Amino acid sequence: MKEQLYEDLRDPSYAAAYINEALLEGDEVVFKTAVADVIRARGVGKVAELAGINRVTVFKTLKPETRTSFTTYHSLLTACGVGFATRPLEREEHLR
Repeated sequence: MKEQLYEDLRDPSYAAAYINEALLEGDEVVFKTAVADVIRARGVGKVAELAGINRVTVFKTLKPETRTSFTTYHSLLTACGVGFATRPLEREEHLR
C-alpha cells in the first residue's frame, strides 16, 4: 500500500493535493506526516541535496515531535516540486 502511495506522491500535482488535504485537517501531526510521506517518496537524500539542507536535519524534520521552521518546510517542499498556496474559505468554513 505504501509503495503505491509513494509512487503517486512522486507526481508533484498529486503531492500538492495530498499535502493540501492534510492542511485542511488543521492538525500539525497530519500535516507533518503528509510532508514526510512526500519527502520519503522522492528520496530523503535527494530532497536534502536539492533543498540544500543537511540530510540528518531532514531525517529529524520527519519526526512528528520535531519543531520545524517555515523556511525549512518551504525549502523541502520546493525541492519536491510543491509550493504553499492559500485559498479563500467558503462562508460555512470560516463560520465554524
